[in-house]
Amino acid sequence: MFAIVQKHLARVQSGGARSSLAAWLFLVLAAQPASADKTYYLDESTDFTGNGCENADLNDVTSSLRSSLNSNGWSGQRWTNSNAWPQDYFESTMAGLSGVDNLYGDNFLLTVYAGHGNRALVQFGFMRNGRCTVNLETQARLGLQGGNKAVYAMYVTSCTLNLDSLSRNFNHEIRQQFGYHNSPSVKDDQPRDFFEETNSKTNARAWIDEMEDRPGWFTGDNSPIALTHGLDSSHCDWVRDTAKLRGDSLLFTPPEPWGWFCWIMYDHGASGC
Repeated sequence: MFAIVQKHLARVQSGGARSSLAAWLFLVLAAQPASADKTYYLDESTDFTGNGCENADLNDVTSSLRSSLNSNGWSGQRWTNSNAWPQDYFESTMAGLSGVDNLYGDNFLLTVYAGHGNRALVQFGFMRNGRCTVNLETQARLGLQGGNKAVYAMYVTSCTLNLDSLSRNFNHEIRQQFGYHNSPSVKDDQPRDFFEETNSKTNARAWIDEMEDRPGWFTGDNSPIALTHGLDSSHCDWVRDTAKLRGDSLLFTPPEPWGWFCWIMYDHGASGC
């Protein structure tokens, strides 16, 4: 089932008439930098055996993504397994976490984690300082505070953007988040193919079209979801229908604070969540 939904965020109070499309579009275009800083950060866990964070081992899904990003003028970092830490996404200004998101997860325009996950949570394969997971609701603040550079977040993980707990992913100031409503099975090159498709398709459409398919025959379908944030209803729609990573559209920090969210998905159920 295909769905497009937009909702007003209750915590943001609206006053007076909504800004017209022309007014905020002028402000957005006027603030756009002449050239985008196309940077990426990739953390990936494939080895979950015997490292203190037990789970099933996974296939590598970000090697080809990195190659494609590099070939298209992006620059960044990729860390895997024992070099990929929960602290990379812990908010550096929060006490007791020893977070370094200001140097890693929140220090690049596109941030990607591939591994295991759950609702508003990602799991790493190697324990670091007694921790295996990042609670994205309480321990991370992408696009805010320390770092403050993330604009797009991709979670190649199970259930992180599950609809029943979608609001637990709202404590970030970024344009879009890409993830799954269920526990997916992902082919090696699917994240790369998603990025390649954003040359002509919007991020939201490319994500759900590319990430719906599972490897093999008669294996069912994934439930990919693209979550977009905007100033208001019209702005959220515009961002969803405009942003393109490879197409170099909206590769700059969004206006803050966001007040509306909208999402687009293929809903094949929430199995595994």
